[in-house]
Amino acid sequence: MSPQDPATEVERLRSAVAKHFPIYDVNVSYRSVTMLVNAVAETVDESFDKLRSELKEMGYIPYIRYKGGEYAITIVRKPPLRQGNLWINRTLAVATFFTTALAGMVLWSDYSGASNMLTLENFLFGALFFALPLLFILGTHELSHYYASKRNGVEASLPYFIPFIPPFGTMGAFISLRDPMPNRKALVEIGAAGPLGGIIATLPIALIGLYLTSQGQPVDGPVGEGALYIVMQPLYILMGLLFPLQDNLALHPTAFAAWVGFFVTAINLLPAGQLDGGHIAQGLLGDKARYLSYATAGLLIVLSFTFYTGWLVFAMLVVLLGLTHPAPLNDITRPGPRAKAMGAAALIVFALTFVPTPLMYVEPDHSFSMDVENGNITAQPGDIVEFHLSLVNKGNADSKLHLALHDIPWMWSGSVQVSGTDDPGATEQLDVDLEHGGTVNVTVKLRVSGDAEPGQSKVVRITASGHGVEQVKELKVTVE
Repeated sequence: MSPQDPATEVERLRSAVAKHFPIYDVNVSYRSVTMLVNAVAETVDESFDKLRSELKEMGYIPYIRYKGGEYAITIVRKPPLRQGNLWINRTLAVATFFTTALAGMVLWSDYSGASNMLTLENFLFGALFFALPLLFILGTHELSHYYASKRNGVEASLPYFIPFIPPFGTMGAFISLRDPMPNRKALVEIGAAGPLGGIIATLPIALIGLYLTSQGQPVDGPVGEGALYIVMQPLYILMGLLFPLQDNLALHPTAFAAWVGFFVTAINLLPAGQLDGGHIAQGLLGDKARYLSYATAGLLIVLSFTFYTGWLVFAMLVVLLGLTHPAPLNDITRPGPRAKAMGAAALIVFALTFVPTPLMYVEPDHSFSMDVENGNITAQPGDIVEFHLSLVNKGNADSKLHLALHDIPWMWSGSVQVSGTDDPGATEQLDVDLEHGGTVNVTVKLRVSGDAEPGQSKVVRITASGHGVEQVKELKVTVE
């Protein structure tokens, strides 16, 4: 340590520690003072907590460790902290409300089938049905951390919201802890308070969202390129049993806000590094929690290759934030019954909100069938024969098909056109739009050569192809 009066400062620290622990040795370095003390295991937590509070007022931070049969208290100066600026919190909150309202506008316009997305009505409904419920969930999560921090004597900031682009409009929120964690009990309680508070806030939002969803109308539309589908969490599926939902109901934006709340809860409860689950694991398992952190990062990488590629992003985030968790000031005393109960509750919540594949990319299916009403026709030389075909969309997306006639005999001619039209310019090829769930009827006309010999049989092929899918049919004409 490097005070102006080292001896006086060391003596002040020695006097403060001696009020709570008998001291039998003192070691002074440039950065810290370490005192070997006698302590009673049953009262060490209470005594150290009183010492921590006293030294905090003096501008110091104490650490207590037990190694080699000795208790050692190390004291360092508390680094200066800048005063928080509430305008930053307020500005970020307003910005996040705006971005989540924009995300809600997109969701609401899609849900309501509005022809024009950029309207004031869509923005207001997006704010009401998505932005406000989502910010309520995220705010409750962070304020629960804040309350638990205050309860454990840890200074913390008010929530900082993070604005982002749709479909979520936010990357969540966080609070800044301005004191080190005092003990393992505080680690568990502060870590678990956020997810538990968040899940309590999410439950009524989910019920409202499910009710609003149940009042909607079934939709049956085509799948677009790169369509994204969400997978409901186990807890959400259980809650859905309260509302008999028809098939193909569009998810109401409020229900989606609840889904995001469950998803955020599960992510935060991953037992790794600086995540809420990492705090809980460190508090319950101590130094052994690092092995669970390593395993979690490895599991996320495996899941990214087997279920959902997005887990790789979270694995990288966990690694960047640090796989190991710093030990609390008091790493000796184990968490009490309340902290253990909160940790167990958090584990149950994680099991009910985590899914290996939260989001699914559904590839468009452009399969179709091509059926011929009568593929074998008898004709006279010079006749015009007609074949009637039906194209039926069997997939989940709109398709564009190219039809073409092949192997037309010498001196014969042919054309293909949509049935019911009389196109004098019809040729041997045709492009058609085959909508999702739709059918297109096609007529093929073949003019038999006037000098065709009776008894001859000719086969003309028609192909329908598009999006890598092809169907081929044979059209047979027998000359009488």
